[in-house]
Amino acid sequence: MDPTVLQVGSVRVTGHGVVLLLAFAVGLWHFVRGGRRAELAPQDALDLGLYLLVAGLVGARLGHVLAHAGAYAHDPQRVFWVWQDGGLAFYGGVAGCAVACRWLRPRDWAAVLDHAAPAAAVAYAVGAVGTLWTGLFLGKPTDVPWAVDAAGTLRHPVGAYLALASVAAYRLLEPAASREHPPGQVALTYLLLQSTARAASDVFVDPQTTSPVLGPFTAGQLSAAAVALGSALGLWASAKGRAGHSAPPPP
Repeated sequence: MDPTVLQVGSVRVTGHGVVLLLAFAVGLWHFVRGGRRAELAPQDALDLGLYLLVAGLVGARLGHVLAHAGAYAHDPQRVFWVWQDGGLAFYGGVAGCAVACRWLRPRDWAAVLDHAAPAAAVAYAVGAVGTLWTGLFLGKPTDVPWAVDAAGTLRHPVGAYLALASVAAYRLLEPAASREHPPGQVALTYLLLQSTARAASDVFVDPQTTSPVLGPFTAGQLSAAAVALGSALGLWASAKGRAGHSAPPPP
């Protein structure tokens, strides 16, 4: 399901790997293009964007390897072959970016993450399309008109659902990031939207490819629900703090 587009010796680059590279490039381009919004000169935006991209990639890979430690225990060098299996954990990447941003830009790290949120949304949309090649989110068999042929059966295109959700999130986040807002609000809103879409998408995933870990809920749904809850609480705390600062002093 994931064709090899380039092979040099034992190094195999898959179609999904190429799409991931395209997703990274699109996200970086968007981050640099709107750098002035975060008071970043073009060269500074490019440098910071590359640092965040590397940190996110390391965090995403580390998160995936930790979640599937058994699959890498017998062949540890596969940990570094991200271009082959495309194994990346999105929330690990978010954590990596947040840590790097906090370290590199301690004074305005939340504002920088707000600026990065729309870029992350559009990059995720591109990457989600690539999952249609790998069967990462193999959909349930269906006869809907937009079904795709996967594993010899017409199925829900779950990757396409996630891509559309990310495009919708981008359309909401891009103008929000350009308006005045409390630091961190746009980034938290993106996490809330993305995690909600991620949890909902598992409803259409073939249950034979993912086992429930708590009642009917999968690990993907539980992790997404935890992120959604944390993001919602962060937005609530931000709104409450802003209301408290804007309230008139008592007589």
